[in-house]
Amino acid sequence: MKKGELDMIQLIATDMDGTLLDNEKRLPPQLPALLEELYRRDITFAVASGRSHMMLTNLFGELAEEIIFICDNGACVMYPHEAPMLHSLPKEVIRQTLDACHQLSTAVPVLCGFHHIYYPENNNAAMQREIQRYYRDPQVVPYDMLYAVDEPILKIALCDTNGPTREAYPAMRDALGDKYELLISGDCWMDIMCKGITKGAALRELQERMGITPAETMAFGDYDNDITMLQCAEFSYAMENASDRVKLQARHTAPANTKNGVVRVLCETLGIHPESL
Repeated sequence: MKKGELDMIQLIATDMDGTLLDNEKRLPPQLPALLEELYRRDITFAVASGRSHMMLTNLFGELAEEIIFICDNGACVMYPHEAPMLHSLPKEVIRQTLDACHQLSTAVPVLCGFHHIYYPENNNAAMQREIQRYYRDPQVVPYDMLYAVDEPILKIALCDTNGPTREAYPAMRDALGDKYELLISGDCWMDIMCKGITKGAALRELQERMGITPAETMAFGDYDNDITMLQCAEFSYAMENASDRVKLQARHTAPANTKNGVVRVLCETLGIHPESL
């Protein structure tokens, strides 16, 4: 990357799991000092994740106050000191998804509202652990009670410990067609959002709002739900641990999340010694 290109970076957007976080779901210890340096240079930092805002803001703590959060794959976007922008699913698609999911052998629906997370009672301990890795204080209710949830639902995540590509994704495609966004978001996860709601769409809105171009944008990701975001950035990085599909969409490769890849690339790009952070 040339010096002139470095000076152009105005916006950095990063995925969380498999990208910024290590495999123990920890933030890089250098992040607070790195964010301070980004703010000093007037570079905007955005987190784009399939996680809910509750989990993200809790994870970042005091750092969250000045970060832009693209949550639930873009169904919730939070700018500092502003009301959140929310895109909730129609009741009909929630009912259709619950009906279809009830027929699946392993997939469990997780209803993601702005204030609460809901999933049905089940005896699968591995699945319960997987859900609780990503969602804070979920409400566990009988399956039938999911139909009665009154809170607006931003996203439905399906947790399938056998992998969603075999059964869950084809079943949801049959049930919903192409009227909604269906994304594979992890080895055990797929997500359902309103049509047009993606990380990329949210990032484009952010770019337009701030007058920032793709040529001034850097983005990092590792899974399919990051592809639309990477397509919005000329400085697009697939993590070393990313799927081949993601690597085909990115212009560059960053070291793996287990090697602190995002921080290492940012330090190299900005001319910062990691030891100084």
